[in-house]
Amino acid sequence: MNKLTRFILPILLFSMSVYSQSNGDKILMTIHDREVSLDEFERIYKKNNSSAALEQQTVEEYLELFINFKLKVIEAEELGMDTTQSFLKEFNGYKKQLAKPYLSDQEEVDAMVQEAFERAQKEVRARHILIRISPDAPPEDTLRVYNKVIEIRNRILAGEDFGTVAKATSDDPSAKTNAGVLGWFTVFRMVYPFENGAYNTKKGEVSMPVRTRFGYHLINITDVRPARGEIRVAHIMVVAPETMNDEQKADAKKKVYNLYDSIQAGKDFAEMARKYSEDGGSASRGGELPWFGTGRMVAPFENVSFALANPGDISEPVQTSFGWHIIKLLEQKKYDDFENAKADLKANVTKSDRNAYSKKAMVERIKKKNNFSENRENLYPFYSVVDSTIFIHKWDASKAAGLNDLLFTVGDKQITQQDFAAFLADRQASTRKNLEVLVDNLYDIFVEEQVLQYEENKLPEKYPEFKYLVQEYHDGILLFDLTDQMVWSKAVEDSVGLEAFYAENKSNYMWGKRLDATLITCRDNEVAEFARNLLGKKKRKRPAPEEVQSLAFTEFNDSTCLSFETKKYEREDHPLVEKMDWDKPLSDNMEEDGKVIFLAKHKVLKPEPKKLDDCRGIVTADYQNYLEKEWIESLRTKYPYQVKRELLSEIN
Repeated sequence: MNKLTRFILPILLFSMSVYSQSNGDKILMTIHDREVSLDEFERIYKKNNSSAALEQQTVEEYLELFINFKLKVIEAEELGMDTTQSFLKEFNGYKKQLAKPYLSDQEEVDAMVQEAFERAQKEVRARHILIRISPDAPPEDTLRVYNKVIEIRNRILAGEDFGTVAKATSDDPSAKTNAGVLGWFTVFRMVYPFENGAYNTKKGEVSMPVRTRFGYHLINITDVRPARGEIRVAHIMVVAPETMNDEQKADAKKKVYNLYDSIQAGKDFAEMARKYSEDGGSASRGGELPWFGTGRMVAPFENVSFALANPGDISEPVQTSFGWHIIKLLEQKKYDDFENAKADLKANVTKSDRNAYSKKAMVERIKKKNNFSENRENLYPFYSVVDSTIFIHKWDASKAAGLNDLLFTVGDKQITQQDFAAFLADRQASTRKNLEVLVDNLYDIFVEEQVLQYEENKLPEKYPEFKYLVQEYHDGILLFDLTDQMVWSKAVEDSVGLEAFYAENKSNYMWGKRLDATLITCRDNEVAEFARNLLGKKKRKRPAPEEVQSLAFTEFNDSTCLSFETKKYEREDHPLVEKMDWDKPLSDNMEEDGKVIFLAKHKVLKPEPKKLDDCRGIVTADYQNYLEKEWIESLRTKYPYQVKRELLSEIN
């Protein structure tokens, strides 16, 4: 079970404690060497005793719970549990997650959402030329490829046909057959840098080189049109690939038109899709396909789909490279209303590669706000001290032992060459690349992480709610670990202590008055009557249940006509037990799951203590409560505390 689910949520009343308070706060209590202000206690009390609280306490009741909580936290800290590697790893992991909403550039995200909305209003048709270059290529290779792309662009501007040049020069394998044609697309369909290049290039023009992770692109916009939005359709497909012979193709066409005629005559489209569509992925769903927009489907299918005007409209059969399709329009939507589209657009922005650009913008904002300054020349010595051992995770920071100069500052934080050396030793490298490029790339990552960490460290000062939430997780993890050690796991693992506790409190775990009886399950009333006649005899002549079962099998020639179960019942265990007169030998009949059942009494059992195995769960829970009570009493003795109870009257 997740620690914070098991511990923090049930005791949320403790969730907002902090140890610091502003000057002038009235001190409500002193516990060990910690002071707790009246403001802090009042805030937490009111938060957890609102109308929405599961269980409300008076101020005095809450005070006792609060003291117990504080004592446990102090004990955990005194034991050094907040300094262990396992605690710090878990706590810092939660802290990172909590910080994420505060470490996002909302202005940049909002700007990207607005940009995406504006681009969603139109679609562009483009072709491109790609010259590949690795993102990690050294500067001289990058410059060489860039110049090559400029030369290609100059050839096109001088009058050469774009498609012809694409076939001859592009590193996109498909360019050899499609002359670089990409077709129609809209927002979110291409990687963000390429999309930027496309939407910032006018119709008929060729862009300047656009760098993506694939390399450099030249983009030629051949047409622009209003966006068609997205649609959801269902289809019935008859497979007819190019590999079919003419006779097979003719049969496929005949089949699809016969299906179309049936639909026109009133047959249900979804039912026809389930029975006859040869698209196995959608047939079971009545032919329904996921939402799609421009550029998602092959052109003939897409064009016919978007040509359908109203939901429910059905196309004539259309042929694609996969076969024949009959298409039915189900729904359509356009991103033409910003408020309605905003949520979808924001989700797409945050999960796309745009998120990285938003993060970079935020880092730059933090740098500017905190007077970031850099001594980039102090990075250059690493070009010499970082060697190929970094590719096999053998590079050691001692190789940079003589480097101690300042790399950069952010706010009041100074980052030295040794800080970067430690980062390199910890991060190493996963793939081989030019060493100078590697150092530059890792340095950029290092700077970004340090800047974000600086901002994260400032969050408690800037956002009190973040400070309280972090403290909640801090205390929750500590309390879970310590309570598990002192109470939960101890109660489960301490078998000797559990047995001793049970023996001392055995009278608390009593069986009530019980009925020792056999539940007889019969095929029907005839079998039930037969069994009742045998079991209704006087006790000294009553046959055993096994004998009754054997006799029934013989009488009815059916080995399943009767079954039985003997056990000890409390009155609430079964409706028959509850209704039965325990002074009589048999209960009335009762129907259950199409069969007839009744009870045959053996004897009534007097109240007696349960065996430990019969009540281990509740005994363990009680033992845990006992251990916690003893533990709290010891903590109250171990850590002295003083409370100015007269201040409680000031809490409204």
